Amino acid sequence: MSIYIVDDNLDLCDFISFVLANEGYRVHGFTCPLAALEHIKSNQQQPEILIADYNMPRLNGYELHQKASQLAPEVKTIIISDRYVQDMIGKLPFLQKPF
Repeated sequence: MSIYIVDDNLDLCDFISFVLANEGYRVHGFTCPLAALEHIKSNQQQPEILIADYNMPRLNGYELHQKASQLAPEVKTIIISDRYVQDMIGKLPFLQKPF
């Protein structure tokens, strides 16, 4: 299973990536949402899960989900944030930081 972690906090991105990779998942970590989109475009293997921070520069996690879904229609997205954003992300799953 391929999982993309997108969080502009490098330490948190690395931590989540480490934990999931240690469980046997193929993990790609990105601190820039545009870099994650470029990777989806240029890579034949699409992400199955996208874990995205809501508050990021250029694209928030919900906007990233919308663009990623156009490139990888089967991707399942989880939004993470240190503040409550459930009202802004529709029915997407949400995890509040810290977790």
